[in-house]
Amino acid sequence: MNIRNLKIGIIHSIVGKNDGVSIVIDQTVTAMMEHMDIALGNFYFLAAYAPPRFNTALDEIFWHKNDVNRLAVKYFSDPFPPPGIDSALAGGALRTKMVIEQWIKENEIDLIIAHNTSHPYNFTTAVGLGALIEELRGRDISWPKCLVWWHDSFYERPAFLNPGPAVEKYLKYIPGAHNDGIIFINSKQPGLAKTYLAKYTPELDVEKYIKLRTAVIPNTCDIQWDWKSDSWDSEKLIYPPLQQYNSTFFRDCGLDEIIKNRSLDPDAAVFLLQHTRIVPRKRIDIAIDFAFRLSARFRSANQKRFIVLLFSGHSGDEQASHLEFLQEHYRKRSGENPLDEVIIVYGEKCILSSKDIIVDRKFYDFSEIPSVIAARGGMGTYFSEIEGFGNNLLEMVKSALPVIINEYEIYESDIKKYGFNFPSVKNCSITDESVEESFKLLTDIRYRNSVVKHNLQILERELSHKVIAENLEGIVSRIIMMDSV
Repeated sequence: MNIRNLKIGIIHSIVGKNDGVSIVIDQTVTAMMEHMDIALGNFYFLAAYAPPRFNTALDEIFWHKNDVNRLAVKYFSDPFPPPGIDSALAGGALRTKMVIEQWIKENEIDLIIAHNTSHPYNFTTAVGLGALIEELRGRDISWPKCLVWWHDSFYERPAFLNPGPAVEKYLKYIPGAHNDGIIFINSKQPGLAKTYLAKYTPELDVEKYIKLRTAVIPNTCDIQWDWKSDSWDSEKLIYPPLQQYNSTFFRDCGLDEIIKNRSLDPDAAVFLLQHTRIVPRKRIDIAIDFAFRLSARFRSANQKRFIVLLFSGHSGDEQASHLEFLQEHYRKRSGENPLDEVIIVYGEKCILSSKDIIVDRKFYDFSEIPSVIAARGGMGTYFSEIEGFGNNLLEMVKSALPVIINEYEIYESDIKKYGFNFPSVKNCSITDESVEESFKLLTDIRYRNSVVKHNLQILERELSHKVIAENLEGIVSRIIMMDSV
């Protein structure tokens, strides 16, 4: 079958939002349209939430925070789960299976691409889909093909390393032992998959499966502005063109009022962007610490500046109390550093996955915020301890934003080799050297431009969306042609 004629069904909890998986889904669709010649009308989406888009079906059972998924996560590692938990999990999975099966029939799906079904938060989706594929293969039905995208897994989170009896019998479906192929986002995950497949499909030739039916496709980014024609050797700050719509962002996020109330000079602001969700593994507390260290560095240079640290992502995804922890951490650091002026801005109240105006209230596009900060000569903070790859990091790079990072495991194994220029720390320990390098990026425009240009060149050469298409076309071709390993 010609790949361009495939009807492709994409399953995830959320489609079209600003979480990392949603971003990858849209990147993937764009890559397949532009480089594999698959028409937009050939894509079908099944999710719990999505903004209005073509060929999209919604059902609450796919929501990663529905009642069944909450139970699965809560009792995942509990050695003594309460009575009734099994019937609740089984009921949710059965309903999901039925919804997917009907969706496949209605849309004549040829290839399913299911995202993040290796993660416990998507329990009902993984088990329902896995049970359906197992049933079809048991009846010698090899269509539709099923490709799962392994973004994260219970193997990669300490909280899920010891599964309990409530979930043990379901793990063969997370992400599923009968899938036709697996996409990984980093080089560490194939080893985890080998362990998984050897345990749950002992009859499978695991080495052959990994070789023929899997691929590592990293997060990618296309640069969508004419950066090559800029004058990179000048003293002019270079950043992507800004839309007029974004000119009111600092007013609407509340920063202008804060500056006015504190009698500060708006031109003295130094901007930092934390372009991630507000969850513990992002180590945003270290970004707060860095903001105060940077303020002290400007003060030592006799420059009357203040730091604005903007959180562009939303809170509440993994630990509802984490935002309160960060607020208390900020208050503590403010008390310890009375001479340093650091302002935190919570952008979630006015940032969505796309522009919108609701009852005269403007909302701004998450993906455009790095450009807004780049236009003010700011930089990004990315002190994550755990990342599948680094989607939000690449988003900041493509927007001409220098970034200070913590060298997390996957950065060291999969990204560092490309040669990006980032001020960096290890084990989230801020050093004088990393502060000094960041200070130079914020004060020396010519140097900043050289770093930004260097990073854009690497991004275009090594991690453009064409990488997705080249790798995806290969594995899709193989799994369509093969019925068994």
